[in-house]
Amino acid sequence: MKPFRGMQGKQNRLFLTILCYFLSLLIPIVIIGISEYWYSVSIMKNEFNQRISTNLGSSANAVDLYIKTTQETGVNFLYDDTVQTLLMPKNLQSLEVKAELWRLPRILQRNENIVSKYTDSMFVYIDNQDVYVSGGVNYFESFFNNMYKYDKYDASYWMKKQGSDKSVELLPVTKVIQEKIHVKQVVPIVMTNRIRNHNAVMVVNMDVQTIEKTLKGGAVFDSTGFVVLDGTREALYDANGYLNGPVTAASLNTAFEGNIGGSKELKVSGKPYMVAHVKSDLYGWDYYSFTPIDEFNHYTVGILQMTLLLCIVLMVMGIVFSFVFSLRIYNPIRNIRDIIAQKSVPMNGENEVNVNAAANEFELIQQGINRMSDSHQQYKVKYDKQTSEYVEYSLLFLLKGHTINQEEILRETLKADFGFTHSGFICCTVFFDFKDAFYQDIQDTERIYIINGIKKIVWNLLGNQVPCYVLEHRQNLFVCLINIEGPQDTELLHPAFHSMLNIFEYDIRMYYDITIGIGTFYTNVNDIGASYNEAMTAVSKRNKDQRFQIVDSNQLSIENSYQYSLHDEQKILNYLKLGDVPAVQDVIVSVVESNVQHGVSYEHMLQLFKEMYVTGVRFLAEKGQSVAQLEMEHELPFSEKAFGESFLGTKELEKAAIEFFTRIIETTKAQRGQKTGNLVSLIEKYIQEHYTQDLGLEQIADEMGVSVKYVSRVFKDKTGEYLTDYINQVRIEKAKELLVQTDLRVNDIAERIGIHSRTTFLRVFKKVEGISPNEYRTLHKKIKGFE
Repeated sequence: MKPFRGMQGKQNRLFLTILCYFLSLLIPIVIIGISEYWYSVSIMKNEFNQRISTNLGSSANAVDLYIKTTQETGVNFLYDDTVQTLLMPKNLQSLEVKAELWRLPRILQRNENIVSKYTDSMFVYIDNQDVYVSGGVNYFESFFNNMYKYDKYDASYWMKKQGSDKSVELLPVTKVIQEKIHVKQVVPIVMTNRIRNHNAVMVVNMDVQTIEKTLKGGAVFDSTGFVVLDGTREALYDANGYLNGPVTAASLNTAFEGNIGGSKELKVSGKPYMVAHVKSDLYGWDYYSFTPIDEFNHYTVGILQMTLLLCIVLMVMGIVFSFVFSLRIYNPIRNIRDIIAQKSVPMNGENEVNVNAAANEFELIQQGINRMSDSHQQYKVKYDKQTSEYVEYSLLFLLKGHTINQEEILRETLKADFGFTHSGFICCTVFFDFKDAFYQDIQDTERIYIINGIKKIVWNLLGNQVPCYVLEHRQNLFVCLINIEGPQDTELLHPAFHSMLNIFEYDIRMYYDITIGIGTFYTNVNDIGASYNEAMTAVSKRNKDQRFQIVDSNQLSIENSYQYSLHDEQKILNYLKLGDVPAVQDVIVSVVESNVQHGVSYEHMLQLFKEMYVTGVRFLAEKGQSVAQLEMEHELPFSEKAFGESFLGTKELEKAAIEFFTRIIETTKAQRGQKTGNLVSLIEKYIQEHYTQDLGLEQIADEMGVSVKYVSRVFKDKTGEYLTDYINQVRIEKAKELLVQTDLRVNDIAERIGIHSRTTFLRVFKKVEGISPNEYRTLHKKIKGFE
């Protein structure tokens, strides 16, 4: 049989070899994915460059058109018959001409209106005496020195322009001060024409802001900046100061030499930009656009994500198929080996032992199958519990406003296990507002049993009328998911609610108020959250003076629920772990702004901030800390009491939330190197320090900053005992010390350890120790006497 054992090892290696061959076929998937990504990025980059270049060219053409139109308007003015007749030096004007000079400002105004959209002003002169503008006639010296003073060109410069031999000239950009108040950047367009042996000079000032608006209006991205150089390579426009650093007009000219109308990637102050260039054919101006490369990277993120997702899916499928195919090829080989081994066993003692040993190996396989069968039976035993947990977690997920993809699974589970056979759902919330008498008269360790009893009563009352599922969503709040056929069946709920009034009539007068909120009927599982939000809004509209009331959301005007996805919550948790304060602040601001833009009502905005607060508290709990350790400068408006009474605006709550998360990061960073306790140790320490006080589970949960259900579950999982039992053990240990060391009465001892009822103390003491307090004291005295 030794050869067969060796064969068995080889066959196992053969399976691994076959599997490796199949897995090697996955390598082309990675190569193709990388190639496809780079190819797509290359195409997108070309389209990106072409798009910004095309838009820059369109904007440049628009500016050229403005200049051309301005030039044509000025030339038309100079060749106008009336202008040719009236425009002459002042010393040559006759009385008849002077009487008609009022026409020149009118004609100027008419031409100025044509180009007023993109020019600042227009004026003309033919001597050094008068300057004609649309508003009238001004003295030459006064006009250029006071009314319209150029930064680069004084009155003598414009006087010399009368001798210019250029018919049209675009002067470099200059600053002009109008009436010593208004300052603008303009490009003077100068046109000269001969009228009766005298040179008439027409000047039209093109506003640089017009060029800026035209360029930005044609930009693809808001972050794109521009640089415009005139024909002398002087900066005409550079609002973002790109030319103040290493990049200069000369370096731009060198970079785009021979590549007019294209684009290149350049670095400006260490930041990469895609720079596009267009040169004007009419006036020789150079237009440059500076677009951050980050804008292009935003486009490629989606391609990268899609490529990675596709590769991951294909890899997973390839791995699964590799295992399947390897098994399908290997199993026949293994079966043939087993048949050969059985057929080849010689009839001798040693080989029979070996054959039996081989048979025992197959028995191990059979034992594995039996174990699987036993596991299946155990699974069936746990099915009901797991089903209930699945339904509860799914409903809690929906109540937060999220959606589930496999809603049919939840629908079928509700149908099979809870009798949900109708077509639709409706959420009702039962809110118990406990009074001080409840906490005074009911022992803290007993309250959880009372709450569970109330839950069973509510479930039974509603279940007698319609199929339902009841869960304790928050402290003192039960959510009832009810299955009905249509909105008209809502009336079936009222008898159950009135029966509830009869049962809790005495307790309502003594211990708590009850408010029932009824949501809207929906047929879609993913709308359960919406119905819950409507029911909660109905509860928030309650009349606080009534002890028992039913509020139907159909009678209210309710806005949509807030938006706070698991993705948003996970981002906050990730940034908290990284200690990135700005990133957490950005997520909070983004979530709040998104909800504000969607018109979320004020009540739901409060719930949004509370959910974000719970996220931070859970993070602290995982770190073994509590909110009390944060040492906040101001009281947080997110506790149960403060939150219910808070009427702060959205901005104030947003600021408080940012301060809250900032302190979390500072605290967790400061204690990163220290050994921190877990949540269970904090609970135990709190109980040992406050066992003489009221220790209801809601009190402990509020102190730890988590829910009652979370406190109970974590403590049970970590210690193996219920939290209420641990509280009783701590108190009884203290009571035993007092019984032995003092002569206090039993009633006094019960008061000192936080149990205010003698009957309760006697029952709890006997449950823990097996004997009464007096018997324990007597027994201890006898033992001491024997010593």
